[in-house]
Amino acid sequence: MLLDAPYVITVHDHILFAEGGLPGYGQAGIGGVEAVLARVENHAYYAGLDDIFGIAAMYAVAIARGHVFNDGNKRTALVCALAFLDLEGYDLPAGPEIEVQLVEIMVEVAQGKVEREDLADYLSVIYGPRESNLPA
Repeated sequence: MLLDAPYVITVHDHILFAEGGLPGYGQAGIGGVEAVLARVENHAYYAGLDDIFGIAAMYAVAIARGHVFNDGNKRTALVCALAFLDLEGYDLPAGPEIEVQLVEIMVEVAQGKVEREDLADYLSVIYGPRESNLPA
């Protein structure tokens, strides 16, 4: 299940309501949100990106680097990537060290220092296999 623009916008608005920030969209308006989500969809449907962690990482990269909102792009990118994994049945391991690592890696994603593939690898390590996929 891929995320849609109303969902991403709602995530963004909730983040800004809870944590503060400058509301609104970047220059492209709501079309910018739709465009970055189309990038994810194109990679998932037409470029052969079928790895759950790769798709989650694509959300993070596309939203963080797309600067579709006036503020909160990295926060929205991270929450959307994690929400996608949650919708796919993955539970984020708890712990302050993971939270710190996720924040740090999102800054590096936005700066172009961490690529989608590297983020996907990191997510697969911290999440591990789904409980339902483990042998009984």
